[in-house]
Amino acid sequence: MSDPTPPAAGGSSSKQASEAAAAAAAIAAKIAAQFASGGGMGGTGLNDAAFTHDIDINDARNRYMLCKSSTQQEIQEQTGASISTKGTWHPTRSRATEKDPPLYLHIMAPTKEVLNKAIQKVEELLAIDMGSLVEDKKDRGAGRRKWPEEKMPVGLESIRNFNVRAKVVGPSGTFVKYIQQETGTRVQIKGVGSGFVEQETGQESDEPLYIHITGPEESQVARAKVLTDDLLLVVRAEHAKMQAVVQAQQMELHQAQQQYAAYAASVQGGYGGMPGQPGAPAGYGEYAPPPPGDAPPPPPGGEGQPPPPDASGMGAAPAAASAEQYAAYW
Repeated sequence: MSDPTPPAAGGSSSKQASEAAAAAAAIAAKIAAQFASGGGMGGTGLNDAAFTHDIDINDARNRYMLCKSSTQQEIQEQTGASISTKGTWHPTRSRATEKDPPLYLHIMAPTKEVLNKAIQKVEELLAIDMGSLVEDKKDRGAGRRKWPEEKMPVGLESIRNFNVRAKVVGPSGTFVKYIQQETGTRVQIKGVGSGFVEQETGQESDEPLYIHITGPEESQVARAKVLTDDLLLVVRAEHAKMQAVVQAQQMELHQAQQQYAAYAASVQGGYGGMPGQPGAPAGYGEYAPPPPGDAPPPPPGGEGQPPPPDASGMGAAPAAASAEQYAAYW
């Protein structure tokens, strides 16, 4: 990447001046913070950084190494130049903008010679072969160094409307792919419910769900672990929210079931009990109507059955002594 392009010429309005001053202040603050943490150019000051150069590393395989503070400190000690990380890593370069440029290294040096030394050192680091991310089967058992690895338990169980594996992997595997691209590692979801079939057994591992990270270097695996921790924090927070929703729904359902059971008991106790059975109200059997098809009970007072109907089909008039009781009963 060539030297940074100077800002486009513009008017000398107060707004432009204030924006330029704010941008300069932000850059100065970043550089000052770097000096305070030992990342500056030794005993030289900002005014000595007469030469600068930017190197694009957004798509570089070794960008993780060049962004490390230890690597940048080493370049400073070897060349005398100061180096810092700028911009943002974009998986798709087309999404980069002028205000949010792709990831790059900003080199500052007091002389042209120092600047060239620093550029050469960065290019040497960029040219280092990091090896393949896919382990060749034919190389297994042939004395090849085993990659460092890390196992990170997920510690969550799937609930209604929340599949843990899907949440960890992301839409179309976006989250896992991002970690792999950012760190140069291989990230896989394994264990119960992962769908990952172990070659040795031909089935899932019986371990609880976990994330398996492997990479050529310890530093790569460590970086991937940091990003995976951040991902799991988000997934666990979303899981807790969904769990609270499910518990609230279950509580509402339980309360509704209790209310229905209480209502059903009250209906059966007040109206459904048969005379002489538990739950029937007091006096209910005394005045309960006869079942359909049965003959009416005799009138009170033990007068016996009513007289049979006469030829006209009407019952004969009751005796005078029982007429009042009979009318009261019916």
